[in-house]
Amino acid sequence: MKLHVVDSSAWLEYFADGPAADQFAPIIEQPAALIVPVITLYEVFKRIAAQRDPVRDKPRRSGRGRIARTA
Repeated sequence: MKLHVVDSSAWLEYFADGPAADQFAPIIEQPAALIVPVITLYEVFKRIAAQRDPVRDKPRRSGRGRIARTA
């Protein structure tokens, strides 16, 4: 299987459904073939967090946190 590294600009284009999103979709939508560097996760999170509406998206306390088992 061929693996792909997708940089933050491609992820942001995909999430924003920008003009080039269709070019990245076939690769991004195959998670088993992706390598996502931690710096890429950070860059995408930072950009999306900066674009949030601070009033509407205000974090809320939810009480005790729980970790769900997935497997």
